[in-house]
Amino acid sequence: MNTGDLRLESASFSHDGGRDYNEDAVGDSDAFGAVRLFMLADGAGGQGGGDVAARTAISAARSEFMRMPAFSPETLVRCINSADVAVRKKQGDEARLARMASTFVAVLVDYRQRKALVANLGDSRCYVFRRDRIIAQSYDHSLVQRFIDAGLYPAEKLREHPKRNVLYASLGANEEAVEPYLSPIPIDLLPGDGIVLCSDGVWELVDEATLCKVHGASPTVGAWRDMLVSSVRGRMAPGHDNFSALLVRCVLAPRDIEDDDDQRTMPPASMRVT
Repeated sequence: MNTGDLRLESASFSHDGGRDYNEDAVGDSDAFGAVRLFMLADGAGGQGGGDVAARTAISAARSEFMRMPAFSPETLVRCINSADVAVRKKQGDEARLARMASTFVAVLVDYRQRKALVANLGDSRCYVFRRDRIIAQSYDHSLVQRFIDAGLYPAEKLREHPKRNVLYASLGANEEAVEPYLSPIPIDLLPGDGIVLCSDGVWELVDEATLCKVHGASPTVGAWRDMLVSSVRGRMAPGHDNFSALLVRCVLAPRDIEDDDDQRTMPPASMRVT
């Protein structure tokens, strides 16, 4: 079995949907070494505050990651905490920003160890796919998820609940001091596995069965992105929320032998699809 490094191929989209402006933001960050951070934020607050919150969260998390880009749960906690501090600081800058907040979801990937860690606060989601099944998923900090956890509401009807968008924890609005969700253990990655970070504008319309089908049927990350956009557009009603996603596909990085001492040269560890 080939146990070489992985190469990460990524693509993203972020659309207004049926809204006048977009409050979602996506981002990623490479560091020296084999670790890469992917992020998505979905802002809220009205009067232009949501987009400020989302962009602020992505920028602060990226800066914190670059300060100490280790593959560890602590790195993700630092990124989320820094994003929260930055959003709260911005809340005091202008009256229109006082009530802004943002979800945040991130995945940290070490492509040499072939492992990933997921963290989130709010209800933007991360799914990790292997062919046509989900092998890991983030956790929603929503009122309806609390109902489900308490056995008061069926999980399969989450998308139907009228209060499905009510959150009890997000950046800038976490009065209960809820800890972010963290992967209980690192997630093992194989060539062909896929990771998607998405706002609720995606997952509310595209259920898990369809997400699995779309991943399993897409030969490249670009095709996967296009199929996912089409799936959302085919289901969205007028006035639908912004919808955004960042997709990562793991592929096997070829190794070229150099000289007699079996030195190896790696191709670039990541490739972005525009």
